[in-house]
Amino acid sequence: MRFLEITCDMPLTKIFSGNIRSTGHKGPVYDLAQAGQPGAFLSASGDGSVVRWNLSDPENGITEARVGRAIFSLIRTNTDLLYIGDEDGGLHVVDLATRQEVQLERAHVKGIFAIQELPDGRLVVAGGDGAISVWTTVGEGAHGIALQRKIPLTDEKVRSLAVSNDGKFLAVACGDGTVRVLECTDFNEIHTLIGHDKGANCVVWHPGKPVLVSGGKDGHLRLWRTDAKFQQLHAFPAHKDTIYRIAFSPDGSRCATASRDKTAKIWNANSFDLLRKLDRNAGGHGYSVNTVLWMGAQTLVTGSDDKSIIAWACNDPNTAEKG
Repeated sequence: MRFLEITCDMPLTKIFSGNIRSTGHKGPVYDLAQAGQPGAFLSASGDGSVVRWNLSDPENGITEARVGRAIFSLIRTNTDLLYIGDEDGGLHVVDLATRQEVQLERAHVKGIFAIQELPDGRLVVAGGDGAISVWTTVGEGAHGIALQRKIPLTDEKVRSLAVSNDGKFLAVACGDGTVRVLECTDFNEIHTLIGHDKGANCVVWHPGKPVLVSGGKDGHLRLWRTDAKFQQLHAFPAHKDTIYRIAFSPDGSRCATASRDKTAKIWNANSFDLLRKLDRNAGGHGYSVNTVLWMGAQTLVTGSDDKSIIAWACNDPNTAEKG
């Protein structure tokens, strides 16, 4: 597995002074996560593997886990455990110290699209069967997880989860076009937001404003005011196809989106003006962009159906794209 330098026909702007590409996976890259060390991140693929990369040593990827199924989601916790969601609804627990799987639970009857850790240490899992499941992380054995409850929400897939900045609320993006807002103690539904006609795919809380941001199959971003009973604040066509992921930079100045239209985009997090489109002309992906991950405020990592990962150097948070 290697990161390969890209040579672009079109020069990159001063916003993106360069980028590096990995072609180590043999299947689509569906998710990215922090690895716990500076400059390191994890990638999850349809080839059934999780690989750890380090931007300071980009030629050497290390396989952390193999599960024999396409991996749709993953999360690394502070306990050096890796939780992996596969295409068949399997929830795998991997001890990163030994690189051994220590538990496997059939959490859902269809794929697991998101895993989120709650402030109290519990896990919430989003399934393609239209339900979320809640897991305690202190079950039997040294690394045990145990099912606490399962909550059906929709007849369609549940695609994304996001815990509010204060840890009190869970936003859930559902394939029926709704975003459900639940409280995080008993998971009672307090708001149902209707906005994405073809299905809601991703959701995230703004780090600095009372705003919830959602993206859907309609290619729109929708902003909801959390301090005004989640009234819709703004909606606009951000992409030409399904939006798969939304992520804010750690400093809260920018927001990145990934789409089936083969692009990732970076937006000003205050105005949502477009700062940069990361497409094939800029040295980007040739197929659907499935996921984005900020590595500090200056590097954005993208993963794609083209089996590659690109790390983009991002320098100026305020300069918009021209033309």
